[in-house]
Amino acid sequence: MKNIIITISRQYGSGGRFIGERIAKKLNIEFYDKEFIDIVVQKTGISRETIEAKDEKFTNDNIFFNAFNKKHFLSPFNNDITYSILDKIFDIQSEIIKDIAGKGSCVMIGRCASFILKDAYKCFNVFIHAPIKNRIERITKQYGIEIENAEAQLKNTDLYRYNYCKYYTGEEWGNMVNYNLTIDSGYFDDEEICNIIIKSVKEADKNK
Repeated sequence: MKNIIITISRQYGSGGRFIGERIAKKLNIEFYDKEFIDIVVQKTGISRETIEAKDEKFTNDNIFFNAFNKKHFLSPFNNDITYSILDKIFDIQSEIIKDIAGKGSCVMIGRCASFILKDAYKCFNVFIHAPIKNRIERITKQYGIEIENAEAQLKNTDLYRYNYCKYYTGEEWGNMVNYNLTIDSGYFDDEEICNIIIKSVKEADKNK
């Protein structure tokens, strides 16, 4: 295959990170998820705890939320009072994503990578979803989330990701028209999904 960038957006608990990591290993290409946090820490000096607390999250605490009037991709040196730590993290992470995409084939998880790269790079963009019962089962088994808290955590995390994407890109997170492939991880197991995505990527590569 030619140079390929696979971005994976995912509902919380759908297994997107595990699937992405498995795809990267099968294709012998780089994988980025929490690695983005490490790079932002190195570049900014912002504590890892702060970055993890804000990673892909846009909550009601962000009082300047306005999805339609937000000025995107501000400079890290912008002194506007509305330019928050979250803005700084997004801008620096965006530059990191572009830099990584320019270096070679990789799989990127979340962080609006499909939208950040859409005008400059040919990416294969995937959205992974699943029924809520499947996602609850996964997060209680794999993440140790208490069953009574699981549904609320799923809904809150998905809402954070939706708002984060809308705020910084103006696009609809999870809207199928924004992806090359959407797939239900409640219908297929992780290995089947990996094979479907890899086959789809190879077919798309032939048609470039």
